[in-house]
Amino acid sequence: MTKFDDNEAIPTLGEMKALGRIVIGAALVAVGGWISFPVPFFGVVPLSLQTFFVIFCGLSEGPRNGALAAGLYLLAGFLGLPVFTGGLGGPAILFRPSAGFALAFPLGAILAGLASRQRLDQYDFFKGFICCALGSLVILTGGLIGLVINTDLDWRAAAALAYSFLPGVLAKSAAAAPLGQKSFSK
Repeated sequence: MTKFDDNEAIPTLGEMKALGRIVIGAALVAVGGWISFPVPFFGVVPLSLQTFFVIFCGLSEGPRNGALAAGLYLLAGFLGLPVFTGGLGGPAILFRPSAGFALAFPLGAILAGLASRQRLDQYDFFKGFICCALGSLVILTGGLIGLVINTDLDWRAAAALAYSFLPGVLAKSAAAAPLGQKSFSK
């Protein structure tokens, strides 16, 4: 922050741009929950773009700002805005089977954002893919825990359900990784 006088601090243009990207990232995560489509060879689980936008926020904005975007999405939902999948909002979401997935979004964005810590000339697809896949696996693990807590499923059944998303994780990580190269050249 830049000091205007002794009592006021005004944000710099760079800080305002970063805040704008965080807000846009949170909005993309919300919209991504509404965009899903069936993929026949992935089984019965539809492919949603929500986790794609979570890992993309981490990858493009870095661990801190990616986590802030995911956290802002969660805060908006907890405050009652209908940003959660299906148009839901409010703290009751904590008792739904999908709660663990959403609560793991900030940590997933942090792990995906580790790829952004590399210098532009050292970034490559494989490093980006690994960071995105790790972030997504953390989200799946959070989902697994949420399934066990909020349903009658035992660990084995919950794991089978949560990890049925694994092909989607690999596809979204492969799609996000090359975008990291572009985002570093902002």
